[in-house]
Amino acid sequence: MTGMESVVYLSLVTASISFTVTETKLFELFRKRMHGWNSFFGKLFSCGYCLGHWVALALEVAYRPRLFGLWLVLDYILTAIVIAWLGGFQWGLMCLLMDKTGK
Repeated sequence: MTGMESVVYLSLVTASISFTVTETKLFELFRKRMHGWNSFFGKLFSCGYCLGHWVALALEVAYRPRLFGLWLVLDYILTAIVIAWLGGFQWGLMCLLMDKTGK
């Protein structure tokens, strides 16, 4: 599997995790508790794009795809940003589709 294929797959996973945590009823109580406990974490777990960066970074560390062939640390950071960016588009699309279907 190439680096770009891995990035696309990881962006799908990032979007799915971010959407599930920030938008579904399953995690509604968790989001409320996080917001009551700490405003930073409350906002983090309520924003799919924000959470997506942290999810992408965790997936980047676990799977280590490389896109740029640069200095290792810089390559990991930039690849995680690309994963998060692609995941953000997918997260937005899922939100739009859920609004359209009334869910």
